[in-house]
Amino acid sequence: MNVFWWLVAGGLLLLSAWLRDELIFLMGLFLGLTGAVSLLWARICLSQVTYTRRLGSHRLFAGEETDMAVEIVNAKPLPLAWIQADDEMPAALDVIGTQLTPSHRPNRVRLTNQLALRWYEKVTRRYRLRVGQRGVYRFGPVELVSGDIFGFVIKRAELEIADQLVVYPKVVPLTALGLPSRRPFGDLQTQRRVVEDPLRPVGVRAYAPGDSFRHIHWKATAHRQALQTKVFDPSASRPLAIFLNINTHEHLYEGIDADLQEYAITAAASLARWAWENGHAVGLFVNSVAQSSAQRIRIRPRSHPEQLVTILEALARVITYGRWRVEQVLRAEAPHLPGGATIVVVTATINDTLRRTLLDLRSREFGVVVVALGEATQNPRLRGVQYYSIGGREEWHDLAALALAE
Repeated sequence: MNVFWWLVAGGLLLLSAWLRDELIFLMGLFLGLTGAVSLLWARICLSQVTYTRRLGSHRLFAGEETDMAVEIVNAKPLPLAWIQADDEMPAALDVIGTQLTPSHRPNRVRLTNQLALRWYEKVTRRYRLRVGQRGVYRFGPVELVSGDIFGFVIKRAELEIADQLVVYPKVVPLTALGLPSRRPFGDLQTQRRVVEDPLRPVGVRAYAPGDSFRHIHWKATAHRQALQTKVFDPSASRPLAIFLNINTHEHLYEGIDADLQEYAITAAASLARWAWENGHAVGLFVNSVAQSSAQRIRIRPRSHPEQLVTILEALARVITYGRWRVEQVLRAEAPHLPGGATIVVVTATINDTLRRTLLDLRSREFGVVVVALGEATQNPRLRGVQYYSIGGREEWHDLAALALAE
């Protein structure tokens, strides 16, 4: 409502006084009252209006669905002739049976609700969400738009109502990857027949290259004037360390093959679930970082009940390019792994440096397994290294289609 409205109303009142015309006076009075009501209504229309978004689940696997409820409440005695709520969400989400509108932000859309609310009225609308790809999906903000009953004045308010939906990667049985479902890594044994339990030290011995500095026995070292390391009691469980190479080509400038990358992530997630379900301490190391983090993904092998959830969430958040070469990650993390652990490398590329690294790990009494896809599917013939080829894009498309059919 602009100044012209008030000038017209004031002019009519002055004119009616000069002409002593009751009709013109009533017209001026009507315009003035209409303007006052409009301004008052617009001032308080969004007061005590709340918007609530409720997700049925904040964690899903790729391809699953969940419910979403939107609740709009007018908690005041003044009715709203109209209100519009624009809820921003990721464009990758599918709101089943609902038309979404584009947002001014990239890769975002808006869920729009237009309605009228009586005094102290609550309206709830329900939707069904489906997401086909792993990732972290953020909702919000919400823009509320309303105004007076005549539509002369419009008021807007932006609400920072944030929600987050974490979508885990697909997890499939090992047989779907072409791996045996029972003992896919043999008996998980290496030249060292047992795994050391760091909670049960039984003695000391001379330090050998490759031993963890965390296990050095400093009192014995000072007594003997030579580095001594702790010797631990054997443990029956064998830890599994999964190393995921997120890059799909030898060089970053060659780009990323999104299909192979998702295939590799699914393979790592499926291996982690198998290890966790079979009672093995399992960890994950990735040559990349998670979203909103500057730290490389490194989850040490544990048998904690929440370990699988931790790994799946890290895989959901992993970004699409690796800052480090996977062989660098292997060399950095191997000294911190328990002796005799099994190292599983999921990779789409194998170069000479990675071959030498794998052979060196094998010589240091680690069990070494390669799960190869894409360009790495040609057997590199690494002596003592167990090798599986799970195919490339064609196999991934077949697997994705099978998951959708289920």
